Amino acid sequence: MKILKLTAANDRILRKKCRRLTKTEIMSAKVQSLIDDIKYTCDKKKMGVGLSANQVGESIAISVIAIKPTPGRPNLEVFDKVCINTEIIETFGKKQPMWEGCQSTVVDENGQPAMAKVPRFTKIRIKYLDRNGDEQDEIIEGFVAHVIQHETDHLNGVLFTDLINEVDLVSYKEFARQSKLLTNNVHKEK
Repeated sequence: MKILKLTAANDRILRKKCRRLTKTEIMSAKVQSLIDDIKYTCDKKKMGVGLSANQVGESIAISVIAIKPTPGRPNLEVFDKVCINTEIIETFGKKQPMWEGCQSTVVDENGQPAMAKVPRFTKIRIKYLDRNGDEQDEIIEGFVAHVIQHETDHLNGVLFTDLINEVDLVSYKEFARQSKLLTNNVHKEK
């Protein structure tokens, strides 16, 4: 396995709708190896909780959700899922803003993602194929739902910066500072 190079923000591949895959394509050695490399890349990167194939230069509808504790979100629970040909079938409730960033779109001078509060649904129903090509239908909630919506947007050529005003972007350092303040205030209230 290898760490894959991330696609630059101005690369047109990020604006194209990704090609859906057949079960035969999914089971090919090439696609299985790509999934392993995307997972490995996510595991080795300090930042980031998901990565789609177009973010590593392949315009095919694969997303790896690889949630782990990060410096700005130290309390995240580990969650791993491979979603192929993902479709959001149903949404529940109102959208709620949550911090997010993207390693492929806006990064600061230290290579860290810029962050913004992006409104997304806190509960969604998705259909997708897993890495074995088997169809899945699930209801996902919370932070995982937020990440899946971000990665599904990638598959459709949509970037998180399309959903916000650019003036709302903050540096990762500022996000971490605000997150720490929020976490400290929550602990003080208990």
